[in-house]
This record gives sequence, C-alpha cells and structure tokens, in this order.
Amino acid sequence: MKSFVRIPDPEEIKAIDAVASLFMKEGIRLMYSGNDADTALLHFDRALELRRRLPAEVPMHAYGLAACWLNRAEALTCFGGARHALALRAYEEALELLRPLPLGDDARFSRRLAIALQNRALILAAQNPPAPPDAIAALVDAIAVLNHAKTMEAVERDSLLAVVWMNLANLRASEATAASDFTARGAARRALALVKIREHEDVAAALTGLKARHVLCQVVARRLSVQAESETVMKDVHEATDLADEGLGLVREWERRGVDQFRNLASDLFRFGARVYAYHQPHFLDEFISEQLDPRQSAQAFVQSREMQDAARQVVLLALADTVEDSKTAPGNSNGSLNFPRLRSALAADSPQCNSSDHVERP
Repeated sequence: MKSFVRIPDPEEIKAIDAVASLFMKEGIRLMYSGNDADTALLHFDRALELRRRLPAEVPMHAYGLAACWLNRAEALTCFGGARHALALRAYEEALELLRPLPLGDDARFSRRLAIALQNRALILAAQNPPAPPDAIAALVDAIAVLNHAKTMEAVERDSLLAVVWMNLANLRASEATAASDFTARGAARRALALVKIREHEDVAAALTGLKARHVLCQVVARRLSVQAESETVMKDVHEATDLADEGLGLVREWERRGVDQFRNLASDLFRFGARVYAYHQPHFLDEFISEQLDPRQSAQAFVQSREMQDAARQVVLLALADTVEDSKTAPGNSNGSLNFPRLRSALAADSPQCNSSDHVERP
C-alpha cells in the first residue's frame, strides 16, 4: 500500500506559514535581544517543522523554509565550535533550497543566497581545523551572486557586497603569504570603494570601511617588517599613515555624534599609526598622538576610554624603552627627533587584529 503526504489547502498553507512566522520572530527576539540561543533554537525548529509541511516547489515556500535553516544555523553558531558541524549542515540545507530559486524574480532570493554562502564561509574558516579553500570558494560564489543581482536595490547590494569583499580580504590576510596578501589588498580596496561614499552617513558602512582599512594595515605592516629602506617602502609608509589617519578621523567624527562602537578598531589603528610614524617619520609622531588624544577633535569620552588610554600607554612605554636603549648604545647622541629601532619588528609581531569576534559580519 502506497503512502502519501497530504498537501494542505491554500487557507491551511496560509495559516501554517503565519504560525511559523510567529515562531521565527520570537526566536529572533530571543537570540538577539534576550541573548537566549537555546530557547531561540527551539522556536526556529518549531518553525522548521511547520514549514516542512508546505510545498517546497513553490519558490516563496522554499525561501521561507531556507530562512528557518539559516536562523537555526545562526543560533547554533552562538554555541561556538562544539556545534559548528550542525551549523554547517543547516547552511547546506538552506543552500539546497536557495540555489534553484529564480533569482531574477525576487531581490530577496539573491540576498538570502549570498548571506547563506557568506555565513557558511565564516563557519568554515572558524572551525577546527579551518577550511580556508572552501571558505574562500563560498565567498567568491557570494560575490558572483551579488554581481548578478540586478533586482536588488543598488545601495543594499553594494553594502552586502562590501561586507563579503571585506570578509574575503580578512580571510586571505590571515594566511599571511605574499600571494594571499596581494589578494587581500585588492579585496579590501574593493570593499572600501563600495562604502566610502556612505561611511560618513551610515554606521554599517563606516564599520565595513574601518575593517577594510584594518586589513590593509595588516598587509602593509607585514611588508614594512621585511623591507629595507627604499622608495617603495616610503610609498607603503604613506599608504599606512593615510589609512591610520583616515580611519581615526572617521572614528572621531562618529564619536562626536555619540557613536562609540568603533573604539577597538580605533585603538588598533592608533597603535599601528604611531609605530609607523615613530620608525619612518618621527618628526610627525607628536602631532599624530596629540591629534588622537585631543578631546576637541572627537569627544572627551573617546579620549578617556579604556581602549584609547591603553593604546596611548603602550605607545608611550615603547617610546621610553627605545629612548633608554638609545642612550645606552649612543650616550649623548640626540638629533632632536625620535628613533625607535625595535618598532620595525613590532609591526610584524603586533599588526592590528580585530579585538573580538565583531570582525564577523552577519547581515
């Protein structure tokens, strides 16, 4: 005797989907506002159970079912590496539903497919052991999807595309080879170009732009740590100081508006910029430090923040240590400018890294 699955009638489909949506919304609230991933996961699974009863051959039902899998994956990611395998399986289930969708029919289809590819890539890169080639391939696929997403609104598409380019840049930079740094530099530049016109008005664009500069600083730091003085080095120095100055100027601008979420990135850029100036252009160092610690150019709270004060102490301690070292090796030798010989190695040893998991973008 053959078994069959009863297909709900249109009114029943509508009711099932509505209840599933309520579970999804509550799960999202619990995960992001209530910080309760365990209970959120139960809500996403209830929504998943309901939407599995709907005909997946209908694009919007497939899209809704994929959303359940994606939110399940996000909740599982909150538990760290112990549940990475389950999160990856959830992303794969979502991708199986999203890939066949008629992407040109609805802008949401392309957006959700690109996000699924990107977030799967981030899990692949974070798992133990990591899988960089697979992660890179997924990010490249996400870029291709967005490049062909003609139905998406331009600003939204460019914003998401910039995030994907930035994550690709970050992943390639982490490989720390000459070839990967070259690719990382190009990807970070693409991300920066996509958001630069909006980073003074939009917080999300500013975050992406700052993180792109952060990656570029890592790449430049490695180049400076291994190169002898030359005309090429000075081009890198100018690029490095421009990146630090631009990024810190942007942070100060947002601090004046009361936005303080960029302080970890700012402290890294401050340390990085100070070290480059100290070794290569010491006559500009005092001006650079004074500008960053001047409350009139940003906000008192920013200057007195733990992040900036800790960075300032590190810069001063390095300066004092190298001044003492210079006095031992060449007593009385002072030409009126600062010279910190150990800063060259420090560029490689302490190149700017994101201070927390907030480098992960999950649109």
